Amino acid sequence: MVTIHKTNIEKAYDTARMKAKQIHHPVLLSIVEEVDALDPLSFYYGGSSFNGERFLWKDRDHTISLVGLGTAHIVSTNGRGERFSTVENEWKRFIQESVIVTGEEWPGTGPLLFGGFSFDPLKDSGEEWKQFSNGTFQLPLFMLTKPGKTNYLTMNFVCHPEEDESIFHERLRMKDELLAKVRVPVIPERPQWLHNRDVLPQEWKDSVQNVVNRLKEGEMDKVVLARKCEVSFDRDVPSDFVLDNLWKQQPDSFVFSFERGDSCFIGATPERLVKKTGEEILSTCLAGSIARGQTLESDEALGEELLHDEKNRYEHHLVVDSIEAALAPFCDELVIPSFPQLMKLKDIQHLYTPVVGQASEHASLLKLVEHLHPTPALGGVPRDKALHVIRQEEEMDRGLYAGPVGWIDAYGNGEYAVALRSGLLQNDKAYLYAGCGIVADSQPESEFKETQMKFRPMLRALGGNIYE
Repeated sequence: MVTIHKTNIEKAYDTARMKAKQIHHPVLLSIVEEVDALDPLSFYYGGSSFNGERFLWKDRDHTISLVGLGTAHIVSTNGRGERFSTVENEWKRFIQESVIVTGEEWPGTGPLLFGGFSFDPLKDSGEEWKQFSNGTFQLPLFMLTKPGKTNYLTMNFVCHPEEDESIFHERLRMKDELLAKVRVPVIPERPQWLHNRDVLPQEWKDSVQNVVNRLKEGEMDKVVLARKCEVSFDRDVPSDFVLDNLWKQQPDSFVFSFERGDSCFIGATPERLVKKTGEEILSTCLAGSIARGQTLESDEALGEELLHDEKNRYEHHLVVDSIEAALAPFCDELVIPSFPQLMKLKDIQHLYTPVVGQASEHASLLKLVEHLHPTPALGGVPRDKALHVIRQEEEMDRGLYAGPVGWIDAYGNGEYAVALRSGLLQNDKAYLYAGCGIVADSQPESEFKETQMKFRPMLRALGGNIYE
């Protein structure tokens, strides 16, 4: 990887093209420049000519937003094993010969992969997930990075050994046109909501009871079961208006959108899987939930009930132990509070324990993702037995739902969230997903109502009715 700190774009292009000729395969040229203030949503909307090839990411802590338009390169795998290392090795190989024009190595700028891994590569793929593989990642043509008040634009261009130089100059003109276009306000259009339906609700409740019976026999400690809701519209559902609603309605969540062809995986999740900045590692234990109250008094009472509820505290404890065990081999230092606190979101509050670590030398971001996924909050305990039961009992493919979604840059920085409170937009349908942790004293009807509560953020973002 060559980094050029003086922004001589023509010189950088010549360097990349010469290198491509020498090594006889394409070389990535990545150009980073600071630009005037841009609104991430406006950049996303303004890139409508790249429909089917856009992504957006906003982190929960309001420290960074990313918007990618177009596809310079795809890294994907349908392998059922070693998929994390496959993506990591391919990414390292691809950027090893790259030429980067930048001022400094700012996290989230330059070459960056955005995408996600499916929840379970051993589950037969559902028809609605055909645009996504077991690991699907996009290097964008153009990317806005907004860490705080600063704005950076990255342009990624793959130089081929014998290409016509005019292609590169056309890309530069495209960049200038894009910057002019995204400053024009756009109001996203919204289709008309027709109806929504729960998919196989009684069958799901029966599955919950089946799992409870097995848990009482001591086979496992916990299994997470998820289900699906289908929403129909009068025409194709654009991601723009859904994203606009999620951004406004879920300010303290990770907000993401990932388009591939006629499908878009989109959501607003509260749960960080892992973040790595330099050698600092952050993770989150999030398990155990209860509704928000209608008044301050009732909300505080519900929070106290959650903090002292034996079932939810047990469920949370399983997650804390699992994340500690997964991260400890990769950290020289790990700090985990003894007691959980409350994370209060618009519709729901959770038990929450933050985890902070100092990465050891061999701890890459995707290695951490591999060892953390799935946490007991998404799969169960013990992990392998719980996943086996999920494959037997869930009559659907989760796809990217509950899998790791996020980004990694050329310097090893990045962040992955657990893709909860999410759905798949596809033509005139939206498929929403929600799950809950089943333990030995779970009640099917109560768990069903919990999933209804977890559907609310996406139902509201789609502009329709919500379960009350």
